[in-house]
Amino acid sequence: MPIPRAAHPAPSWFLLLALTLPALGCEWVANDLTFEREAIPIYREHERSQVPTVSPTRLKVMAWNVKYGACRVDFWFDFWGDRTQLSSTEVSDCLTGVAKLIEEYNPDILMTSEIEVNSRRSAYVDMVRFILEHTPLRFAAYGQTWDSRYVANEGLGRIDLGNAIFSRYPIVKAERIRQVDRTDQSVIIKTFYIHRAITRVELDLGSDRRVAAYAVHTEAYDFDGTKQKQIDQIYKLATEEAKVMPFVLGGDFNELPPVCDERADAGTPESCEGKLQLKDFPDERASSKGTSYEQPPYTPSVMKKFYDDFSPSITLARYGVGTAAQRPYFSHSVLGPDSVNDQGQPGYWNRTLDYLFIRKNEGWENTDVIQVPGRLGVTADALRLSDHAPTAGTWVLP
Repeated sequence: MPIPRAAHPAPSWFLLLALTLPALGCEWVANDLTFEREAIPIYREHERSQVPTVSPTRLKVMAWNVKYGACRVDFWFDFWGDRTQLSSTEVSDCLTGVAKLIEEYNPDILMTSEIEVNSRRSAYVDMVRFILEHTPLRFAAYGQTWDSRYVANEGLGRIDLGNAIFSRYPIVKAERIRQVDRTDQSVIIKTFYIHRAITRVELDLGSDRRVAAYAVHTEAYDFDGTKQKQIDQIYKLATEEAKVMPFVLGGDFNELPPVCDERADAGTPESCEGKLQLKDFPDERASSKGTSYEQPPYTPSVMKKFYDDFSPSITLARYGVGTAAQRPYFSHSVLGPDSVNDQGQPGYWNRTLDYLFIRKNEGWENTDVIQVPGRLGVTADALRLSDHAPTAGTWVLP
């Protein structure tokens, strides 16, 4: 997560660093993750869910930003709360609800972001292991994106965060692919900041068939165009993958859909974007202005090539134009239902940031955004489990 510009000027950071280093010994306090593309470990879990013996014709998939097991606890960096740490009970209770939703939907592939395995703010709970132990999913790969031994800001401490892909089928290859870093931060902040990466795995479906899965999570608060560069990189990787094997790409793009670009009245991309709310959402607090958590205006046109060249789980025609048509597919809200914004309104989903894509001309069935109980057979309430709703559907294999 970014560090508020106004809260900690550079001199205090250098002082904190100087005081911290002796206590930590010779090991550097933050891993700059200089890899470009490298293998990552593969987890294998218990016998609760046996590996299917018949090669499938369809796969149920889900993409979900699980908010590091915090559910709807309001943290300081969204300017609504003052929390910096969770108790192990809070994390366990939250993840139990997350696992229930996953088990109810029962995906074959689950792509997650904002998952932690050894972070102080989430009580050092290994969330990858928790999900493996509490759902039928049997294999996983964790692509670390943030590895800081100590983040002094607000006493966050140890951070170990990333993307993880879970599967019912064996993962036979797993890797993480580095994304470009932000350029609009000071050296000291960049040292302790997240380094975005794409997690990619290959699954063995039997009968000599393999498919790939990608989990992504791009920048949210940059003002230098980093997010757009990261999205372009994801597109290029997917385009090359499409030539090799079937794949599903899912995650939190931190970007709105280009809802008008495929419509007869679309006009230019600029006029299309004008039909979307691009800034000043109802759960962005006025006090966040001028900090590292001020939401930059979105640029939906950067997503157009995904809709042109791949098959989305929710098409633009289905998404529609106007808030009433789009609301059923919103997937993000900063505030939960038990908190209210500056106007006294309770939190609810208010924008779409999460997507699933497969190769062009491949098919989807039963796709939806699991905003509320009753969607896709799920009874769990996603609005209370994360600041993102799961995006899910059945991928019809070629």
